[in-house]
Amino acid sequence: MIEIPPFGASTAYLLSIFFSIFLSLSFLMYKGKRWRLFSQGIISSLLYIIFINPSIRATEMATITNLFICDLIFNSFYGLFEQKKRLLWLTLSYQIFYWATHAIWYLVYSSIFFYSFEGMMNYWFIPIMSILIPIMVFEGIIGGLTGYKIYGRVEKLL
Repeated sequence: MIEIPPFGASTAYLLSIFFSIFLSLSFLMYKGKRWRLFSQGIISSLLYIIFINPSIRATEMATITNLFICDLIFNSFYGLFEQKKRLLWLTLSYQIFYWATHAIWYLVYSSIFFYSFEGMMNYWFIPIMSILIPIMVFEGIIGGLTGYKIYGRVEKLL
């Protein structure tokens, strides 16, 4: 008998594309206003902790840290890219940076609070993330393009 897991890896990949669409759309809708993207990350992480998993894990800490850095870097350049009408490139670079550094922040927090650094490097980061980081960056690019198209349609309505 074939057993299908209710929430498998393919569903997680699909959800990361939806998360990328959500991130890029909210990044563009905030129009470079500081701390809104970071506060959105804090609120969504707190809701995740309250309703889904009551313990703070390295994933939430990595998400909050990564959104803080992305908020500082990419909202600083929003006005420049908006004047040159290059918001698509800003959104794509935002997604590439977010997904490429999220695994690194997860490695840092999980090795500080939960596991040894050598164990994380040998059993998680090198064998698994060396394959998954390019896939996550590719999904971020797809989500960034889709979020930019949705933003263009919403801007026409407003």
